[in-house]
Amino acid sequence: MFRRMMGVLAAVAAIAAAGVAAAQTVIDRPIEGFPHAKVWTLEGDAPRPVVVILHGAEGGDEAGRIFGPELAQMGYAAVGLPYYSANWGDFGPPPQFPDLPGSFIDIPVDQLARLREVLRTMPGVDVERFGLFGASKGSEFALIAGSRYPWIDSIVAYSPTDVVWEGWGLEMVEAEGTRSSFSFEGQPLPFTPYRGFVEGLLAGDAADLRAIHANGRADHPEKALAARIPVEAYPGALLLIAGAQDAQWPASEAAAAIVSARSAAGRETETLIYPEAGHDLVGDSPARNTPRSGGTPEANAAARQDAWPKVVAFLQRTLEP
Repeated sequence: MFRRMMGVLAAVAAIAAAGVAAAQTVIDRPIEGFPHAKVWTLEGDAPRPVVVILHGAEGGDEAGRIFGPELAQMGYAAVGLPYYSANWGDFGPPPQFPDLPGSFIDIPVDQLARLREVLRTMPGVDVERFGLFGASKGSEFALIAGSRYPWIDSIVAYSPTDVVWEGWGLEMVEAEGTRSSFSFEGQPLPFTPYRGFVEGLLAGDAADLRAIHANGRADHPEKALAARIPVEAYPGALLLIAGAQDAQWPASEAAAAIVSARSAAGRETETLIYPEAGHDLVGDSPARNTPRSGGTPEANAAARQDAWPKVVAFLQRTLEP
């Protein structure tokens, strides 16, 4: 009876403690020198490991607003870093942030080093435990950074790529194949050109984005080789999540190439590959209609719900909040 009573009391205490944790207040603060960037943390000055959220081609700050508070509740200093805000002039809606780059061209990867130094001065932020959480183009950003900065400890890369891709933007309509998506220390990175990007723009939702990437790579094998992200140089923990039916680009094939390169260098990589899922894999939300993702809404939802607790466990294991 005594043991049983102690077990009941322990369970009650655990539930109460969980309730207190759930009730903790998340605060957000701007980051000096980084327009529209924020860091979300729980109240208090206890040092918390950093997780930088790197959005995909959608740009803006939506990814930070969704996942920043959620990661903060888990004990991280979650950083939303808007670095691009699409500006297609008269051919699209107005940009969310007109003061950010409106074209995905030469995005500076080394801004992460400057960000880390600013975060170092902020209370409640422990930059000696530093993770990246990226999806699609955000994964490209994260993997490039990981291959260059040994102080990055943990990367979650949804729908990744193993190469740097051509940039895009309004000014690129008449200059296809000439600019990179990313730069480092002021120099554009070697990139893999697309095939048919402008035709894809004109086709709108009917564009075959996966073919635009795959055909461009097939057309330029030597450029694809030069544009390969040297993932084997990244010494930290890496989790890749990909769907084999990805309609944006061949993410599962890229994940396999990343694993192969790192394995040859003695680096371990964790992977979650979902045969029936597409590109839309971030979070744990139920089925939603994202027709350009590939896969079915149900398969994508099942993949998200399977992957999310594993992502949470990976971050806890590699960053120890």
